[in-house]
Amino acid sequence: MLTDLQTSFTLLGTPYLEYHPVVDLSSGRLLGMEALVRWQHPTEGRIPPDELIPRAEASGDIGPLTRWILTEACEQANRWSPSIQLGVNCTVHQLLRGDVTRAVAESLESTGFRGGQLTLEVTEDAIVDPDAATHLRNLSQMGVQLSVDDVGTNWSSFELLKRNSISTLKIDGSFVAGLENSEGINRLVVETVIHMAHSLGMSAIVERIERATQVDIVRGFGADAAQGFFFAQPMSSDDAAAFAGGPEIPQFSLVRTKTLVRSQSVPAGLAMQEARTAPGAEAGAPAGTEAVGPTGTDEVGGPDAGAGQPEAPAPAGPPPHGAVAGAVDEAFAQGAAWAEEVDSAADAVGDHSAGPDDLSGPASPEKAQLRTDPEPEHPLDDE
Repeated sequence: MLTDLQTSFTLLGTPYLEYHPVVDLSSGRLLGMEALVRWQHPTEGRIPPDELIPRAEASGDIGPLTRWILTEACEQANRWSPSIQLGVNCTVHQLLRGDVTRAVAESLESTGFRGGQLTLEVTEDAIVDPDAATHLRNLSQMGVQLSVDDVGTNWSSFELLKRNSISTLKIDGSFVAGLENSEGINRLVVETVIHMAHSLGMSAIVERIERATQVDIVRGFGADAAQGFFFAQPMSSDDAAAFAGGPEIPQFSLVRTKTLVRSQSVPAGLAMQEARTAPGAEAGAPAGTEAVGPTGTDEVGGPDAGAGQPEAPAPAGPPPHGAVAGAVDEAFAQGAAWAEEVDSAADAVGDHSAGPDDLSGPASPEKAQLRTDPEPEHPLDDE
């Protein structure tokens, strides 16, 4: 932690950060780490995520908390490999107040962190609001990458994606639970958003991946990256520094839960297994490594989900993201047709909310300032 900023907050206690990996679905390599805010109260213990942001808003702490999170995250991410992206979330309300724009500028200057290594994640309402979109453009001019989170819950925002410098779409995790149903609306939504992202020259990330079958499905759709308990649980800032600090970039198994495919050791205490030196047995593993499945049970997906399966070949991948200049209008027209198809299917099938297999609850109407837990159990906790 940088300095003791407890006196800067009205709310008693101490904030701290944990980090959750984002994984490349073509290779299993670590692409980024998403910051998750925690708050330890001296008498209440850890404040539940669905209470933290409302209490910070009510106490007037949300502005100072925004600045603390960005400064702390940028300082900690300076210990990572420069190829690892840092993700930080913000709400439309913080954008409209100017909290985020000021905090980003101050954090980049004070820590020396590169703007291009920082990704600000916003929900779809931020690109719908014209005033918030102005702040997004200002952030983009600082070199900051922009990602739209919880995509799939507001189809009206697709036309606005091409008006803002959005580089990534993150598909709302509530759609992932029904992916195994080949005729379900959730599957259609996920595939549609991935195609839409690629048509507009953007990357597509799928959240809340819990099982090997889900990895296989979204890879088949051409998703670029994924995040979820299948790969790893959130880790402390020290573990994140050891994990992402290099010199070797971690590589995850795409068929075995919480398993790394590499020769470098992982920090002690992480709930995952490292590869051990042996003749390589898993496709895609670096020479001289063998993937070792985890012991015990997966947090969500059951005992050793995907263990023992052969590594699936990488999908063909999305069309080149740079090859869409001059064709954005045509791409949007195609995307609108996909959205209309999804709407029609939704009318026929009913509510897209997942049934008994949905372990994460409904989509969030509004995200917290920063992810507060990796697998949501309430409206403010989303991956």
